[in-house]
Amino acid sequence: MDPLAPPLRRRPFRYAFHILSGLAMTSLALHIINQRDAHRSDRLHLATKTTILEELTGRIRSGDPSLTLDEVNKVMKLAETHTLGAPPSDAEKPQETTSWRDTIFGKKRDPRKDEQELEDAKKIWEEALSESPKKLTIASEAQAPPPGLGSAITSYPQSSLPVTTQAPKKSEKAVFY
Repeated sequence: MDPLAPPLRRRPFRYAFHILSGLAMTSLALHIINQRDAHRSDRLHLATKTTILEELTGRIRSGDPSLTLDEVNKVMKLAETHTLGAPPSDAEKPQETTSWRDTIFGKKRDPRKDEQELEDAKKIWEEALSESPKKLTIASEAQAPPPGLGSAITSYPQSSLPVTTQAPKKSEKAVFY
């Protein structure tokens, strides 16, 4: 090239097509990966739900005398289905709308709700600390394992089960940050 020649005119959007196509392909790839993971999670969730419900129906059909209505409701809740005689859980939840402003800038938290949640957590914590440790038993000391667990608890070696025999000290206060 001649050093005295005028500079070449460059197109300002010379690589725009390559940049946009690269962004589109990256976006599609990430979307496909997220969809694959979501489908895998859904399949696992449904398989777990099916297993839990099959075990429950087997116990009902066999006429298990230790099966109570409370236990059936707990298993149904575990399987995320509605409890007997109650509406489905989706009907109980009010539909909350989210505006674009909340999506972009974040939702403002209500300080009263935060204080109420903290008080509820403190109550639960204090109740847990005040419970007697004598209520805790090892599965081998119990008459039978809890219904539905089968041999899940008794399959552990006895030395690996954590059991405390000392009552919590009343002078200790729980610290919440």
